[in-house]
Amino acid sequence: MPLRNSCSITIVIPAYNVEKYLVEALDSVKGQEELPDEIILIDDGSTDKTLAIAQEYQFPIPYKVLSVENGGQGNARNLGVSLASSEYVHFFDSDDLLEKSFIRSIKEKISYYDNPDIILFSGESFNDAEYQGGRWVNYARGFSGNFSNRADFLEQAYINKALFCQPCLYVSKKSLWGSNGLEFGHNFLEDDAIFFPLLFSCDTFVVVDEVFFFRRNREGSTMTMARNARHVNGALDCLNRTISLHDSMDFTAKERELVRKRIGSFCMAYIVMARRAKARKSYKKIFESIVKARSPVIALKIFAFMARADESTAIRKAAQKVKGFKSAVFG
Repeated sequence: MPLRNSCSITIVIPAYNVEKYLVEALDSVKGQEELPDEIILIDDGSTDKTLAIAQEYQFPIPYKVLSVENGGQGNARNLGVSLASSEYVHFFDSDDLLEKSFIRSIKEKISYYDNPDIILFSGESFNDAEYQGGRWVNYARGFSGNFSNRADFLEQAYINKALFCQPCLYVSKKSLWGSNGLEFGHNFLEDDAIFFPLLFSCDTFVVVDEVFFFRRNREGSTMTMARNARHVNGALDCLNRTISLHDSMDFTAKERELVRKRIGSFCMAYIVMARRAKARKSYKKIFESIVKARSPVIALKIFAFMARADESTAIRKAAQKVKGFKSAVFG
């Protein structure tokens, strides 16, 4: 593939209590066929040997290690990207691995496609030796292409069930991020919450159906731990951010349809998280989501789901009322 111009990439690594995995993760960066231009590791107040391991590790390229009070993965990423000096950033988790051709291949795509706003690619799961759980996600995009029309990209992503939001599965322009742009939230599921705002900040998209990232399934990670109040708050944040996006932008008809689908999906996720965590739900927010989604199918799914959960008589009566004015809402 002929190169048209050069570009630079910073890898931002949030790290928290990963002494068992950090060296292997950093080795996968150091072992790249072409090294990134910069690496920034943010120790998020670790209580094990993570910081010492990070400080002792050596790279032949600019490598910064900072330690901050524990504030969550989102805060660490925000700090890292604020310090990045490259044109593009990649958010890499400190317990995962990269394919050795990652940086070289992504730079070739960026150059060939004339500096797209975002490059999305595929990944695979693998189990840590001590992992006993059953979680397994296929991160294959299922399609490739160069898109200058957001609706076309989103439609293909929906068809292929490929809207994986994990920041480790994309490289994006640094200019999209920061105090005047996008920032990760402080709750769990911050990856989901920022993904659609990120996509709607981009105008050009490149999708590469090649595996460049390997996600480790391990005990105690935010992906495998039992659902709790922080997961519920994270799901609610996803819902609120998507509703705000829906209300703040002018969309094409197709884009608006896809954003409304996202609202419905997050509403269902919020209900599921609350049920698993045995937490109270905001029925006002659920009803608002139904109205925003403007879909009788989504409304019926949500109410059927809640009815099966044996919700209170008051909620079932509320469901009947919503059915009564459904035609007015969706007409």
